[in-house]
Amino acid sequence: KENIMTSKFRRMTNENWLGGVCAGLAYWMKIPTWIVRMLWFCLIWIYGIGAGAYILLWIFVPEWDRTPEDYHKLN
Repeated sequence: KENIMTSKFRRMTNENWLGGVCAGLAYWMKIPTWIVRMLWFCLIWIYGIGAGAYILLWIFVPEWDRTPEDYHKLN
């Protein structure tokens, strides 16, 4: 079983709202996607830095070919 240190961070384009960054990050960290989305929203709303970081991750992070089978167990 992969842990956070050995699993790869990739975007989830089948489970996305925008670019799949939050879904991919949630899967990589093994936490529910809604938590990552809420935290990301707070970064954008309060500090304004989240939008730029999200766009950079959207551009540079590769995407999964398909949704991993255990993704829905976390959500």
